[in-house]
Amino acid sequence: MSEISFLIPIIAAFISAALTLMTGFGLGTILTPVFLIFYDVKIAILIVAVVHLSNNLLKISLFSRHISIDILKRFGALTLIGAFIGAFFQGRMDSSIVKILLGIALIFLGLKEATGFGEKLRLPQKIDLIGGFLSGLLGGFVGNQGAIRSAYLLNYNIPKETFVATAAIIASVVDVTRIPVYIFSNKDALSDNLLLLLITTASAFAGTFAGKRFLKKVSLKTFKTYVAVMIIIIGALLSLRIL
Repeated sequence: MSEISFLIPIIAAFISAALTLMTGFGLGTILTPVFLIFYDVKIAILIVAVVHLSNNLLKISLFSRHISIDILKRFGALTLIGAFIGAFFQGRMDSSIVKILLGIALIFLGLKEATGFGEKLRLPQKIDLIGGFLSGLLGGFVGNQGAIRSAYLLNYNIPKETFVATAAIIASVVDVTRIPVYIFSNKDALSDNLLLLLITTASAFAGTFAGKRFLKKVSLKTFKTYVAVMIIIIGALLSLRIL
């Protein structure tokens, strides 16, 4: 393993964790392409998934007092079911059409919040079950569940800390579901890359602590705008088939 292939993912983990703490998504989206430069796709997906889960568990511990049980109940078991189905079909289907449709939906949802129209038009909370299932399905299938999850969470007028904590729990449910499937398909990936995994995880932790300090300084309006803009960017990248 060369020094570059070891150092670049570690640095990327710190930067991406710091930048994406507020969005509730993006760590995997940024890290996966970086790992793909140096590693086989199955190894990259598995390592990033474990780092992603570890970092979300840290966020849960940091913001545990702000978790919304009510929102978690509405997303419910369908998130887990969707994640398992998506992970099972990963690599068996062409995901390009799914990504384009998801991208268009994210652009719409992001613009709704960024323009302030979201305050006038809120998605009915009765369709949260659909959002939970799609979030999990896309998480296991194409790895971009975070953006649609955050788009749904923006539908609630909740504090930024509640947003971060609740998003982290939902993401962890998806990760706990899909990681065993990945491990079963590639049993030696973790043991062969254990040192890289541990250091990358520690770097992501450091980035999360840095992001937490910044979170305290931004207003709720700025927070929601930032999340909405990031959702639009991810939607555009998906629609253009860049991600």
